[in-house]
Amino acid sequence: MIDIPIMQLNLAFRDLYHALKNYRIWYYFAWMEVKQRYRRSLLGPWWITLSMLIFIVAMGMVYSRLFKQDLADYIPFFTAGFLFWVFLSGCINEATEVFKNNSSFIKQLNLPYNLYICKHLARHTIFLAHNLLAYVLVMIVFRKMPDLDILLVIPGFILLLLNVYWISLFISLLSTRFRDMIPIVTSCMQIAFFITPVTWMPKLLNPHSYIMKLNPFVYLIEVVRTPLLGIAPMPRFWLANTLMLVLGFGFVMFLFSRYRTKIPFWVD
Repeated sequence: MIDIPIMQLNLAFRDLYHALKNYRIWYYFAWMEVKQRYRRSLLGPWWITLSMLIFIVAMGMVYSRLFKQDLADYIPFFTAGFLFWVFLSGCINEATEVFKNNSSFIKQLNLPYNLYICKHLARHTIFLAHNLLAYVLVMIVFRKMPDLDILLVIPGFILLLLNVYWISLFISLLSTRFRDMIPIVTSCMQIAFFITPVTWMPKLLNPHSYIMKLNPFVYLIEVVRTPLLGIAPMPRFWLANTLMLVLGFGFVMFLFSRYRTKIPFWVD
């Protein structure tokens, strides 16, 4: 007798495998979406970098005075954190519309559902790559030269990206089934921005505070921000991200295996 749940889980992993195998498709569509968004624009995607630089300078000048922090320390800190916050919040907020925006493809083509998630993540990764120029310029202006610890940003970003994958898939499934999730996710991300040390430094708050201990965004941001500042992430950041990945990925793949076949009906 065939175990139906195991079959469904196997099909869910096959969906992910075929999506990764067809990376040329989702990368091409992601790149085309970026180009189309800035079509006939003079600077193209570099408008993202310019707008971010203006925002960083304006916010840095104000918040460094509010928190009484040295400008040369605060702006690099804020830049490194804000870069990844924009990536993280963009992926999560826009995940609510992933399947809905690709409903025509879902109904007409037999493509892996994970392909649309991969395209979504690839597009935001391209935006992040453009925004890294802002970080480079800030570090040059303030003469901050990170040491070899900066290389830890690579495994840190891989962990972040894998966590963002299952979060995006989870939110995409929920938002496609329950449309009320869209404003809920947006509101939650707005609140998370203020309780996560992006604009304020962790040292301003008690490290044993529940805001620092129980906020998952703290661990997601710090594992990539600290290497950009020339500091090796603490072991608890690696452990927390790995734990979130294992538990979150397992739960979402189980959820995806059960409701994968209902996605075409939910996008109507």
